[in-house]
Amino acid sequence: MARPRKELSNVPLTPAMVNWAEALGDAIGRGMLRALNTGMPSLGGNGASHNTMTAGRRRGRPPKMLAGGNTVSADRRCTVDGCTREQRSKGLCSAHYQAERRKQLSGGKSA
Repeated sequence: MARPRKELSNVPLTPAMVNWAEALGDAIGRGMLRALNTGMPSLGGNGASHNTMTAGRRRGRPPKMLAGGNTVSADRRCTVDGCTREQRSKGLCSAHYQAERRKQLSGGKSA
């Protein structure tokens, strides 16, 4: 069972308390606006503020860096004609494997 709430309307507010509450609300609002505009400061060591979203980081698997063009050997290439990507599963690259999987899941119908 919830506790009964106190009636705050019976509490007299002095003008000093009203001024203090308004000043506090303004300060909180300014702080929130500054945080939204400039980003939250990091809580770490040297005081450098950096945001992980603006640092250029991407989520997921990092792309493979192929030095001199396509360096995938012929026995590791996708078995689909004209595809030069590396095979991942069942002789197919990721894109062709997923396409085949979607095709089988839909009952063999083409997309």
